Amino acid sequence: MFSNGRNTHGRSLHTRMSGVFFHKGISRLRSEELLLQGGEDGSFLVRDSESVAGAYVLCLLYQNRVHQYRILPDKDGRLSVQSEGDMQPPTYSDLPSLITSYIHKGEKNGLVCALKKPISPEGTEILEADSEDDDFDDAKQSADTNEQSGAAKTFKFGLLSNFARLDFSSCDGEFVDAMKAYVDEGLEKDAQVFGAEGGRYAMPEFQKLLAVAGKGLQRELDVFLLKLSMCQDMLSQEDDDRRRTLISNPVDRMGSYIDFMAAKLETCRTHILALEKRAHEVVKESIETKDNEYAYPEVSTAPEHVSTNSYLPIMMRKHSSISIPLSTFEVKVLKYGKANYKLKLTVDIHQGRFFAVKPSKDLLDASNTFPHDKIVQLVKNTTDKSRLHVIFSNKKKYTYQFQSVLERESFCLQIRQMKSLHSAEQDVDNVSVFIGTWNMGKSAPVESLKYWLKCNGDGKNRDRTLGRLPHDIYVIGTQESGMAEKDWINTIKAALKAALNLDVDLLESCSLWGLRILVLINPKHRNKISHIQKASVRTGIANALGNKGAVAISFLLSGTSFCFINAHLASGEERLDRRNANFRDILKNLSMGPKNLECYDITHKFHHVFFFGDLNYRVTEPVEMVLHKLEKKNISPLLEQDQLRRCQFEKKAFFGFSESEILFLPTYRLERMTPGYKYDWKKIKTTGERINVPSWCDRILWHSFPGTFIESTAYGCVDNLLNSDHRPVFGSFTVGISSPFIQNRASLQDNFNVKFIFKSVEALIRTSTKQFYFLEFSSSCLPDIICCESNKRFGDSQKAGFTNNPIWTLEQLPQLRPLFGDADFLEDQHLLIAVKGAGDDHESYGECVISLKDMFSGEPCYFETTMTHFGEETGKLKGEWYISTGAATGGRNKSSRKTYEIVALDTEYHDPEEFLSLSPPVDSAHLNLFSTSSQTPSSQHTLDGDQAIYIPTHYVNHNIIKRAPSDPVPDTPEEDLIVMPIPPPLPNKRGKTPHMGQVSLQTSKVLTTQGGKAGETSGPLLVSTVSNPLDSLTGFEVDGACAAAGSRSSQGAKFNGQQLIAVSAAIQAQHMMKKLDSGSPSPPGRTNFKGNMYPPVGAKPGGRRASQSPHPEAHLLSGNCHITCFFPQNIYPSIAIRPYEELKKPTSVQEWLTGLGLAEYIGVFLRNGWDSMSSITGLNIAGIMKMGIRDGEHRMRILNSVRELKGAST
Repeated sequence: MFSNGRNTHGRSLHTRMSGVFFHKGISRLRSEELLLQGGEDGSFLVRDSESVAGAYVLCLLYQNRVHQYRILPDKDGRLSVQSEGDMQPPTYSDLPSLITSYIHKGEKNGLVCALKKPISPEGTEILEADSEDDDFDDAKQSADTNEQSGAAKTFKFGLLSNFARLDFSSCDGEFVDAMKAYVDEGLEKDAQVFGAEGGRYAMPEFQKLLAVAGKGLQRELDVFLLKLSMCQDMLSQEDDDRRRTLISNPVDRMGSYIDFMAAKLETCRTHILALEKRAHEVVKESIETKDNEYAYPEVSTAPEHVSTNSYLPIMMRKHSSISIPLSTFEVKVLKYGKANYKLKLTVDIHQGRFFAVKPSKDLLDASNTFPHDKIVQLVKNTTDKSRLHVIFSNKKKYTYQFQSVLERESFCLQIRQMKSLHSAEQDVDNVSVFIGTWNMGKSAPVESLKYWLKCNGDGKNRDRTLGRLPHDIYVIGTQESGMAEKDWINTIKAALKAALNLDVDLLESCSLWGLRILVLINPKHRNKISHIQKASVRTGIANALGNKGAVAISFLLSGTSFCFINAHLASGEERLDRRNANFRDILKNLSMGPKNLECYDITHKFHHVFFFGDLNYRVTEPVEMVLHKLEKKNISPLLEQDQLRRCQFEKKAFFGFSESEILFLPTYRLERMTPGYKYDWKKIKTTGERINVPSWCDRILWHSFPGTFIESTAYGCVDNLLNSDHRPVFGSFTVGISSPFIQNRASLQDNFNVKFIFKSVEALIRTSTKQFYFLEFSSSCLPDIICCESNKRFGDSQKAGFTNNPIWTLEQLPQLRPLFGDADFLEDQHLLIAVKGAGDDHESYGECVISLKDMFSGEPCYFETTMTHFGEETGKLKGEWYISTGAATGGRNKSSRKTYEIVALDTEYHDPEEFLSLSPPVDSAHLNLFSTSSQTPSSQHTLDGDQAIYIPTHYVNHNIIKRAPSDPVPDTPEEDLIVMPIPPPLPNKRGKTPHMGQVSLQTSKVLTTQGGKAGETSGPLLVSTVSNPLDSLTGFEVDGACAAAGSRSSQGAKFNGQQLIAVSAAIQAQHMMKKLDSGSPSPPGRTNFKGNMYPPVGAKPGGRRASQSPHPEAHLLSGNCHITCFFPQNIYPSIAIRPYEELKKPTSVQEWLTGLGLAEYIGVFLRNGWDSMSSITGLNIAGIMKMGIRDGEHRMRILNSVRELKGAST
C-alpha cells in the first residue's frame, strides 16, 4: 500500500511565463479567499488540481460565487478547458496561451463571465535564502551584483538546479557544504585561473572539493594498507620492515590530489595481488604438511542449573541485567474521608508486586503484599489531586493520600508499567515511544547521549524508576546533521547499549540533505511491524532545494499505524507565513499511506502522527524583555507570544495537533560549547546585524485519531550537548495498540447482523462554490469505499457568502456493513468521511474521522466534528448514527480490557457494586426527610391537605442507552406526578442571572423564571422526569429553592415551611400507596437524613399520589427553584425544566467559559477546534482530556455545563 505520486512531466513548460495568474500548490480554500478579497466579477486565477494529477483548475469569481473549470492535458501534453457539451474544446501548448485566448474571447468564452482581472501569486521564492541561515547567501548576493553576465547567471542557476536534484542522504554535512561552496565561488575562481593559465592549471578549488570527498576514503585506504602489511607479516617467515615501510608510505609527493589517490589505489591493487599469491603458497604448504590434531580435554556435563531468570516475564528476560530500583511512597490511609494511619508503599516492578507496610512493621506477608494480577483499578480523585483509590480483585478498596500529585502520578505510572511488563498476553496493548529532535549545527556530538535518550534533563522528565527501562521505539530526528548516516546510526546504537543495555534494530532511515530520521525498535516487536514506508518533501528555494523540508517514516504495529515526520521549516521571525505554508506543503505532498486515500492528508491516514523538528517558530517579543524574563525563568508570558501557539489558536497551522506543557527554557539560539543557557542572540553577517530572539524552535507535536490512547510522559531538553546552537529536545509517550485479529470467532457468522446506520448528516462547508455534494465513507473494517447519493437540499445556514450547508437524510445515506461483527475489533476501528463535490472532478471539500468506540448501544447518538483538508479547517460535519447489532450482543468482553485502562478518573469510573459509595453526601441542612420525629399535621399537607412523600429523582443505570439530542423528551402524564419538598433558597453569591449551561454552578442561586427577580412569582415552573426510575437509581441533591408556589391561593402549598415541586414517579407512587395507607414506618436502618445518608434502593416511604388531588394546579409552581442531580457521565440529562430554556444562551465559547469561571481555557478550546457553541454540545470527557485539562474539578464543571446545554437543545 503505497501512496500516489504526481506526474509532473511537461508542467514547467505549461506554467512558463504564467506568474501573473498561476498559484503553484495553493489550496482550494485559499484560492477562494483570494478571489473573494478582490470582490470583482471576472477575477480569476489558476491552481493545481487536487483530484487529477497533471491537471489545473481555473477559478473564476462571479456574483460572490467561485466557479471552477478543470484544465486537462491530452496524450500529447496540450491543454484544454473541460467542456460540458459534446463540442471539442480548442487545445493549447501551455497555460499562458490558453488564458490569453480566453481573455480575448471576452464574454463569448463559454464560461460564466469574461476573464478580466488575474490574481497574482502572493509572493515569489526565486533564490529565496533563509534570512538567518547561511544557506545560499553568497549565491543570492552574486545574483544581485552587476559584475556577472547574463550567460554566467544562467549557467550558475543551471548548476544550482542540478545541485537541488542530488540525494545527499549518505553524505556528511562537510561534503554538502563543500559542494555548495564550489558552486557559489569555487567554479568562478577555477574559471579565472583556467583562463589565465591557458588550461594548464590543475583547478585548485576542484582539488579541494575532491579532497573533502575523499577524506574518508584516504583514511580507510591507510588503514587498509596497514592491515595488508599485517597479513603479509603473518604469512611471511621472516621480518620485512623495509616492505612495511614502503606500504605505509606509498606516495612521497604528488602534484595533484587525483594523482595521489590514483597512486594509492594502484598500491592497494598491487599489494592485494601479492597477498593473494602469498596466501596461495601458504595454503599449498599446509596441505602438504601432515595435520597435527589438537587433543581437547573432555568436559564433563555440568549439573543443570535452573536460573531465576526463567521466572521473569518474557518482556523482562532480555533486560534482566538492568537494575530497576524499588520506589517508596509515604501515604496516609483514609477511611470515611479522614486519615486513619500511615503506610509506606513500595513498588517492585522487577518482581511484579507492591508492598503496603506500616512504619513500625517490617515483616512482609500475604496481608501487605499485593501481586500485580490482584490490582484491578486505580481511580484518581479529581477533587483532591493527591488522593487515589486502589481496588483489588477481592473487592477491597483502599484510599491513599499521597504527599503530592507528582507522587500519585509516579505511583500510577509504575503500577501500569508493572502490569504491562508482567502481562500474560502474547500481544502487547501499549508501547513506549521515544522521540528526539536536535539541530546538530553541522557538528558531531562530543558528549554522551545517555541523558537525552533517557529523558533526563530540564522540563518534564521521565519517572526515575521508569527511566531505567528502555523504550520500545526510538525515533531520532536531526537537522543540519554533522555526521554521515552510517556513523550516526552506530553512535545511537552504542549510546543505547551503554545507557540501557539495549540492542536495537534499525527499522528504517530517511535523509534529505542535512535532514535525517532514524527509527530503531526493540527486536521483540520486529515481527509485529509491517507496511514500512518513507518519503521526503523539499520546501527550500522554490520548493526545489532540500535545505528545508521534511523526512518521514511510517509503519503499522499490530493494528495501529504510526507516522513520524522530522521537519526543518523556514527560519526568521518575519517568515511566519512561509513556515505555515511549509507545514501545509508537507502534509499535502508526503506520499505515504494507503493508495485509495489520495484526497486525505497524513493526519487522516494514520492513527498517530508525530510532527517534530526545528520548526523555527519564534517568540514575538523584544529581545531585552525576553532576556529579562528568562533570567527570572518566567516563561509563561513568553509562551503566550509563541508564534506556533498563536497559529494553532488562529487555525493557521497545526490545527488539531497537541503538545505537552513546556517547562523548559528556549532551546535556540545558545552559545556553542558554553554550559547553561547563555543566548547568542546577536549575529553579524555580511548583510548586517541579525537579532535572534531566544525561542522554542525545537518542538514535538502529535495528532491522534479520536478514541485512541496516547499519553505524554516526558517533554524537555538536555544541556550537556553543547556543540550546536540548539539544545536537543526529548519526548516520551505511551501509546495504546489495537489488535489486528478477531478474537471472537462467532462474530464471523454474525457479521451480517452488524450495520452502521446514519439517520441524518449535515455539513457546514467553507466554500463559495455552488454545487451539490456527496459523502465518501472508508475504513479498514469496510470491504470497500462507499459513497452516498448527492444531497437534495440545503439547510438554513446556506448563504450567498462563504458557507454551504448540504443535508443528507436516511434515504440518501447507505447502511455500512463491516467485514467482521466482533465488537472488540470494531471498537478500535474508525470511520473516515470525506465531503466531495458532485461534479466531474469529485474534489474533496473536507475530511474527518469518527470513532466506533462505545457505539454499540443500539440507539442513535449525536456526533459533531471538524473537517480539515491538507491542514486547513474547511467546515464541520454533524449528525446522528448508531451501530445496529441485530441479535448479536454488543460491547466489549471483560477479558479484552486493556492494561492502560487500569488508571481512571473518578468522573469516569463507576464500580457497579459500590456505586452509592462514590456519590457525594447530602447536606443535612438542605434535606431533612423521612424523619422519625412527629410532625404536625399542618406541616405535612399539600395543596389539598394530602400528605407529601419523598421520591428520589430517578437513578439511572450506568449503561443506560444514550439519547440523541434530536429525540424529543418523553411527555409525563399528569397522573405520574408526585410532590416533594424543596429547601429554602440560599444567599445568591454571584449576583448575576446565570446563563444557560451554568445551572450546575448555582448551588446558592435562585433561578428566575420568565425574567422575574429572585423571590418573585413570575410564571409557572414544571419539573418532570421519565417514568420508572425505580429500575435504576443514582441519587440527587436539592440545592435551590422555590420562593412561592402558584395555586388557587396566593400562598401556595408548603411542607415544613418549604415549597413543593412536582416530579414524575408513577410506579414508585403506586408501590407506596399501600405503605401510606397501612401507616408503615420509615425503612429500617435509615431513620432520617441527618446522618447524610441516601434512602436505600427500593425504599417505599409513605405518601399519596398528587394525582389524587382534585386540584391539578398542584403540578405547577410559580417562582424560582433549582435541583442539582448526580447522573452518570455517559447519559444526557433527563430532566427538562421549562424556564431553563428561557435563560440567555451564551453566544460564544469565550462568554460560556468566562461564566463558568474558566477563562484560562479559552485559548485551549479554540486551538482544539471548539470555537462555537454549536460544537460544544458534542464535547465529552475524552475531548476534555485530549485538550490537556488536568484539573478534575474544572473537568466536572465543564461536563455538567455541557449536559445542561444538551438538555436545553432538546
